[in-house]
Amino acid sequence: MRGDVGMIERIVCGTDLGPNTSYIVYHAVYLARQCGASVEIVHAVEPINPFGMALFKSYDLNPSTGQATDQILASIKDSVVERLADEYMSGLDDLGAVCNVVIEQGHPADVIVRRANSISADLIVMGSSAGPRHGFSLLGSCTARVLQMARQPVFTVPFVNHEDPGVSENPQMKLW
Repeated sequence: MRGDVGMIERIVCGTDLGPNTSYIVYHAVYLARQCGASVEIVHAVEPINPFGMALFKSYDLNPSTGQATDQILASIKDSVVERLADEYMSGLDDLGAVCNVVIEQGHPADVIVRRANSISADLIVMGSSAGPRHGFSLLGSCTARVLQMARQPVFTVPFVNHEDPGVSENPQMKLW
């Protein structure tokens, strides 16, 4: 932390891009606006398994160069930015405090914590659990692992609206 004024300057928002993403991003952006901070959205992609490598080879892509992987990660990043602009907010102008979208290979908790450390983030924002897809629990396995590994405070957003997880009932969260 860097003093009283601007105590929170950088926020990492970890997401699995599931149905709760908009709700989590809303919280991260709301906090960022209150603090004058920036938000970096982080999504992890599992490393390519042997079957995926075989697919690359069948399309004459050389996975050992990393070029194919880079193309896939860039494509995912483009999709995430489009999705944020189109679905979660009403256009790129409303992304406001979001300064970057990062897509990295690795276990989600490791990627989120590594990224938070690399940019000296002051706060990590993420969902508390995976929601109905994986059964409800107090904390999801990724969130529990981030809480164990992180040096920063972790703000967990509960999954509260089972019908439409992207809609906040709190009028203060109506940012856009």
